[in-house]
Amino acid sequence: MKRIIFSIWSDLTSNHISTPNWKQESFRKFKHKLIDRQKKYAKYCGAEYFLFETKSTDYVDVQFDKILKFEKLTKEYDQVVYFDLDIIPITKKNIFEEFNFNNICVYDYHIDINDASYRRNLIYRLKNKKPISPMNRHSKVCAKRAMLLLHDINGNDNICNTGVFGGNKQAAEKLAFSDNIKLLDKTLEEAKIDTVYPEEYSKQWIRNNEVYVSFLLEKFDIKFNNIGIQWNYILDDKHKDFSAGAHLIHQVNKDFNETLKHIQ
Repeated sequence: MKRIIFSIWSDLTSNHISTPNWKQESFRKFKHKLIDRQKKYAKYCGAEYFLFETKSTDYVDVQFDKILKFEKLTKEYDQVVYFDLDIIPITKKNIFEEFNFNNICVYDYHIDINDASYRRNLIYRLKNKKPISPMNRHSKVCAKRAMLLLHDINGNDNICNTGVFGGNKQAAEKLAFSDNIKLLDKTLEEAKIDTVYPEEYSKQWIRNNEVYVSFLLEKFDIKFNNIGIQWNYILDDKHKDFSAGAHLIHQVNKDFNETLKHIQ
């Protein structure tokens, strides 16, 4: 069985909400420790490890690169797993032995788009003409649902987080991400206009790999493995501590030192 775990690195230069200077500096400071941790886990799993350095300097392009690279690698390897570089393995479990790689393996989580605090914040921003981040989880769910409605599908309130993404050639072919790019782009542009959401909200939606992957899984009713929070345990501004059941930490807040000092 030929296996690979890979990640992607880019010295991002674009001005994007997800890549402020302090996050880029944190990546540069801990880059080698993060790579070493992922490399050791790959070896433990009996897999190769490779860090691809992309020439893309646009954050959105880099996020698409990882799905396209995954698709390409499934033609060379029996099983493929992608890790964002801020994924920190802390487990003795072998991810390749935990899931059926004939299906896409990804964390699909529920977002309460009717959350009262979010709705209050959204109304405030709309009234005061303040920007609404297209990277917000609620925005991603709404964009996906708007795209699905154009195909007469009442989508759910879930969104995939592609920080951990796995599968094999069969799984990649079912998803057919690269084959559907034109359809996805066209559907998003139409959804920004023909939508139940306010124009001030929908016009800020942008191309997003997580929105697109989630759309494809629902539109074509593609069977996939929801790997759950344990295999993509997100630490952000609201959740700063991980539980004992976590296998892969997703350090979205980029506080790498806090996690690494507890797992050395």
